[in-house]
Amino acid sequence: MRLWARGGLVTLLLVTACGDRQSYALRGQIVAVDRVRQEVTLRHEAVAGFMDGMTMPFKVHDKALLLNRTAGDLIDATLVVSKTDSYLSAIVVTGHSPVPESIPDEQRSGTLQPGSIVHDAQFVDQTGASRTLHDWNGKSIALTFIYTRCPLPDFCPRMNRNFSAVQSNVLANPKLKNEVRLVSVSLDPDFDTPSVLTAHARRAGADASLWTFLTGDRTAIDQFAAQFGVYVVRDEKTANIAHNLRTAIIGPDGRLRKVFNGSEWSSADLLAELLQR
Repeated sequence: MRLWARGGLVTLLLVTACGDRQSYALRGQIVAVDRVRQEVTLRHEAVAGFMDGMTMPFKVHDKALLLNRTAGDLIDATLVVSKTDSYLSAIVVTGHSPVPESIPDEQRSGTLQPGSIVHDAQFVDQTGASRTLHDWNGKSIALTFIYTRCPLPDFCPRMNRNFSAVQSNVLANPKLKNEVRLVSVSLDPDFDTPSVLTAHARRAGADASLWTFLTGDRTAIDQFAAQFGVYVVRDEKTANIAHNLRTAIIGPDGRLRKVFNGSEWSSADLLAELLQR
């Protein structure tokens, strides 16, 4: 998931590659520390050919790395990326500076609560056809937000992998196929045109009869996403996009049933919610 950048702080350079894992030298500033989730949010710049400059959370496997770390710390770190996850394996504090701007509050007022009617919007799917959520009235919908240029495997690509696993279970049950739909909405509609989404859907192994990718007007998508607690911040100078992860379950009656935060949910969790009646 492309997240958010506000000014240049760091340089990210490739260090090593070992098997299916690559390590990158990461230098930046801590914006926030979440010791419960073993997560630190950093501001950093682009790495050529890998990802844009942004502000984003990184997991740590060793919670000791977060001891005595605070917002404003300038750090050198090592980012490890595999095919399925990414995490920081080292964090060294090199200084401290005030944080010029914090990330948005993910729990904004005005977000829908379970049981609320979901507000619809006009979309375009990967075939170029006009779409609204009303097209799937009477079906349970799993809806998530992605963009095709997401560089880290445990963000948008994980959404794709989880949806793919749910798709396999649904396709194995003809009854379920008539009751469930999967919908992925792009938060990068300027780049994610129908043709781009068609190629992306093919790479994800999406069955078009079950799993639909949507794009459309940028403002309309942002307003639609906001009702689920999704924030989107764009830097027009760099084309960077900041956003969090939300995956919603919408019941056959068009009402919000549940919202999964972040990427820490499984395909089994999603399928169980979809099967509730």
